[in-house]
Amino acid sequence: MGGGELRICGMVAVGRSGVNLRRGWRVALAGGRRYGSGMSARALTGKAIGVLAVLVLGWVGEVRAEGVPAVILDTDMGGDCDDVGALFMLHGALERGEVRLLAVMGCTSSATIAPAIDGINGWFGRGGIPVGTLKDGGFKDGASYTDELARRYPHRFAASRDYPDAVGLYREMLAREPDGSVVITAVGPLRNLANLLRSGADAKVPLDGKALVARKVKRLEVMGGKYPPTESKNEKDVEYNFEVDAASAALVCAEWPGRVLFNGEGGSVNSGRRVTFEMPEHNPLTMAYAFYPGVGYAGDRLSWDPISVLVSVRGAGPWFREVRGGRNVTDPVTGRNRWVAGEEGGHSYLVMEGGRAKRELEAALEEMMVAGVGRPERLDFDTAAYGIRGATCRFSASAGEGVRNAFDGDDRSEWRLGENAGWLRCEYGEGRRYAVSEVVVVAADEKRRPRGMALSGSNDGGETWTVLAEDGKLEFESGRCVLAVAQPGMHGVYRLAVRGGVEGLAIGAVELVETVRCDRAVAVTAVEVDRERVSVPVLGRVTLNAAVKPRSSWDRLVTWSGSDPEVVEVRAIGEHAAVVRGKREGTAVVTAMVGGKRVETLVTVAGGGLMEGWRFEELGSPAIPGSVRMERGRCELTGCGHAMTGFWERVRDQGSYVHGAVEGDGGIEARLVRMGPDTGGPAYQWDYRPAMAAGLMLRESVSEPQSRYVLVQVEATGKLVVRWRDEVGPDDNQRKELGKVELPVWLRIERGGDEVRVYASGERGRWGEPRFRHRTMMGGSVRAGMLVCSGNAFATSGAEFEEVRSEK
Repeated sequence: MGGGELRICGMVAVGRSGVNLRRGWRVALAGGRRYGSGMSARALTGKAIGVLAVLVLGWVGEVRAEGVPAVILDTDMGGDCDDVGALFMLHGALERGEVRLLAVMGCTSSATIAPAIDGINGWFGRGGIPVGTLKDGGFKDGASYTDELARRYPHRFAASRDYPDAVGLYREMLAREPDGSVVITAVGPLRNLANLLRSGADAKVPLDGKALVARKVKRLEVMGGKYPPTESKNEKDVEYNFEVDAASAALVCAEWPGRVLFNGEGGSVNSGRRVTFEMPEHNPLTMAYAFYPGVGYAGDRLSWDPISVLVSVRGAGPWFREVRGGRNVTDPVTGRNRWVAGEEGGHSYLVMEGGRAKRELEAALEEMMVAGVGRPERLDFDTAAYGIRGATCRFSASAGEGVRNAFDGDDRSEWRLGENAGWLRCEYGEGRRYAVSEVVVVAADEKRRPRGMALSGSNDGGETWTVLAEDGKLEFESGRCVLAVAQPGMHGVYRLAVRGGVEGLAIGAVELVETVRCDRAVAVTAVEVDRERVSVPVLGRVTLNAAVKPRSSWDRLVTWSGSDPEVVEVRAIGEHAAVVRGKREGTAVVTAMVGGKRVETLVTVAGGGLMEGWRFEELGSPAIPGSVRMERGRCELTGCGHAMTGFWERVRDQGSYVHGAVEGDGGIEARLVRMGPDTGGPAYQWDYRPAMAAGLMLRESVSEPQSRYVLVQVEATGKLVVRWRDEVGPDDNQRKELGKVELPVWLRIERGGDEVRVYASGERGRWGEPRFRHRTMMGGSVRAGMLVCSGNAFATSGAEFEEVRSEK
């Protein structure tokens, strides 16, 4: 430290007014010395010279730093899921010292909006951030994903009614801040803010709402309304946040005493999936998006609310410009707004800067989303929670009906077995392992409840098992029973044996719970990995799992690296696992590190690879590495990715592709003998993921993201489908179903002149007439090969091809 500068929890306090401690708050310096409120920044800085660390005891939002905006977020979380993305961004900005988050307000009557907000804050280790909520009844109080967040993530109070009134909390928080210092970011209807303007003076704050806002608020940022060049065209063309509470929108637009920046952007920009790819799998954003219709596990959502937060923290540039010199006028009945130029009213709106690629803005949004660090002080996470919605697990049972019903998160659906003994099994995908600390079983039917059960774990695919916990005299309370594991260890497969139902067995839910505890006072003492040394073939892969000791340490997220990127590629998947893929023969050291502790695994890459003249590409940069093994006309191909599709820019043309060159006329044929596991969609209501697919493709270019191609594929549903694109770039993907087939099946795709022909047959050589003909615009040189698309952004599937023959 130098020059009178003191760095506290990532925020910089400079000069005379840098640190401002409220009464009752303390600062603890390494070495045990503590300093209370009232001490000057200069004195505190002097005491801190040479000190290695400073810890603020209490809520980090109480520490002020010059130039750091103080923000209150006002959200209708539950109406859409991008509100969660916005709150994640604020926690990312908090982690970097870019913002002070004073409070979060819920602006609907939902019973779970405040607990959900509180649960998210708590997941980041900031459960003390004040949360307020609307006290008006009947406003947007329907069911939503916030019900799921409130059920799964700990929070302070049972329901929103038990949290402080938003208006009262606004008045309290504004009154304690310096004049003209607070930024309010409103990403939902403006009911709370209208109520604040109407509020009168009281014993605690001798200013009415309008006067309080005029004195304390620096600016209001509103996600709502429509603005040039996409302004409202008629009375029915109304932005949602203004439409659902037109009177409040009109009041705020007309009477807010200060600067207001309106945001109508975000409907063409996606964000969110990177959180699933890079943050711990127990994070609440992945959960919220998974339960929001049409988004799903590892999906994206349009980014209206995240854009408002980005601008609140970092300003409009370079992504937007701020249009001033007018006033936003809103109809109090319809909510339709008009921008009236020339009527200066302190209003402005955002316009996206022309020429900037959307992906730059998407990267900026997600870079802030993933900057936060998940440190839940207490969380019981069901490790099989995404087993169906995300296809992250494979489920099986000894017998009976509806094994998936036991893991779908719905107690009303059941796995039923006519016998009085059986077992359920869960295997995690991608080689992940988890330390299950307890099993929760829900069984409503007393006559079909198990009387005893035993949990076993395996790390060799179920060849051998270790009994982890058992109880022969189960006791259910309200249809629920818990079996605790005394010494949790990491396993890739779990099996729950149940017995003793009087009339068979019926189980409504099974949760394999990992207990996550992050204690601020507990440091990492060691990190262990499940393999000290491992061999992997060229273009093969293996998963490494790390365990942090002790399990209650404050730091949990493992960082992975490889000593030689020419030999191995290392990619983290979740909190403690990484996929290692061999790139060329040799040796490399893979290091897992957390909390200053590290452990190494020696990786030897040998054998495997491709036949001469073939190449392997991962189109569209899928999040999880694929693999390939080729020898003597046989190919085993594994891949992750959405599909060959032009819909949705972020997942266009994703999959694993092994291919060779074809000059002029020619093609490829192969026998597709195996596919799976089926990680694609649709697997539940509102699941728009495509089916897992494998097949043969002619493609003009592997470097062009939206190249011309023709593809014949077999989907996991058994459908034989042809896809093609004739124009480079535009979203002109086309698709045609050619009936159903059964594996094994012979596939062939060939080009003669400017025509592409597709064949499918149960026997080699008996092709008959083409199933499909298409006149192509592809150039003279193309790539011909085999393709796998998992239909999933964060899970892989595989396919096996035999008797591969390329005609060049």
